[in-house]
Amino acid sequence: MPEQDAILNPLIGDYLGAMSGPVDPILEEMARHGEERDFPYLGPLCARILHMLVRTSGARRIFELGSGYGYTMYWMAKALPDDGVVIGTEFDQTNIDVAKEYFRRGGLAAKTDLRKGEALEVFTRETDPFDLVFNDIDKEQYPRVIELAKPRLRRHGLLISDNVLASARVVDQSINDPQTRAIREYNRRLADDPDFVTTIIPIRDGLSVAVKITD
Repeated sequence: MPEQDAILNPLIGDYLGAMSGPVDPILEEMARHGEERDFPYLGPLCARILHMLVRTSGARRIFELGSGYGYTMYWMAKALPDDGVVIGTEFDQTNIDVAKEYFRRGGLAAKTDLRKGEALEVFTRETDPFDLVFNDIDKEQYPRVIELAKPRLRRHGLLISDNVLASARVVDQSINDPQTRAIREYNRRLADDPDFVTTIIPIRDGLSVAVKITD
């Protein structure tokens, strides 16, 4: 979806976008793919932050919970070293096929492993540690992500989540739908967890970045 203005002034969003420098033409095509189909995707402002965090953290193994047609996977894979890999999850075969074609065209096939299935089920089958987990699944499942991701993250690994401000619904206590309640619970539990240092970046729909500080 386009950059959301519930949190960020749209004029500021436009300015930040203009200051971001050149974009891979395949990523521009992928963005159009999402917009034309009204398919939610991370958007370039948040994706660029994620790309930078992958680079600066030295991540080599990444797991993405909820990959759609591969937009965020593409951004992360571009930031990985030659021996890095991002494992993604998607239940729709059409989206998987579309994503793999984008990866092939972008020269990222060797760094991407998009698996079919329910995100948390696929994740629980992984035993090796990860340097970064990116979370963008159904919002009602967000609280489960903390308990599942924590033992799979190395020390100083990153747990990053999208949509944690829920179009500003999190601050309106009269709103208590299941998704908003789940996001509030996720934010509070992560903020209170002594194993993480967490911040929320108020851009687009809110990007939560948590660093695991324990073994």
